[in-house]
Amino acid sequence: MGIEQWKSLAPKKENKISEESTREQLAKLMAAYETDLDDAAPEQEAAINQIMGRLLSAFMQGKLELSEDTESGLSIKQHIKRKDGKDTITYRPLKGNNKVKLENAGNDPTARMHYLMDILSGYDQDAIGKLSAGDLRVTEALAGFFIVLA
Repeated sequence: MGIEQWKSLAPKKENKISEESTREQLAKLMAAYETDLDDAAPEQEAAINQIMGRLLSAFMQGKLELSEDTESGLSIKQHIKRKDGKDTITYRPLKGNNKVKLENAGNDPTARMHYLMDILSGYDQDAIGKLSAGDLRVTEALAGFFIVLA
């Protein structure tokens, strides 16, 4: 038996944005970071597909949006659910010094993802750690994009 038997049990996702518009947003994000998938190692293919699939889904559901201003450049807004209502985390553009600071996080992939998102959002690790499982999955997909593809 495959995964198909369980899909009917999963909650239905409500898409707020068309797949075409979402793909345009992903293309803009990839262009901003000069993402070159031709450089990806074959063993990274599954991870890249998972990251891009999660980002595509998050953009379509309205959980992520791109925001551009002349001062900071392209930032990403993540709309999260809180018990007291909705909130937004804004991730500033990734810079070289952010990747250098990432070396402080050690070799644990999860710790590296959370540390990077802390740096880009200005939230501390406790705040990132308190995200709901669904919001954390989106945050980790963004971190994966920055670590693997940017």
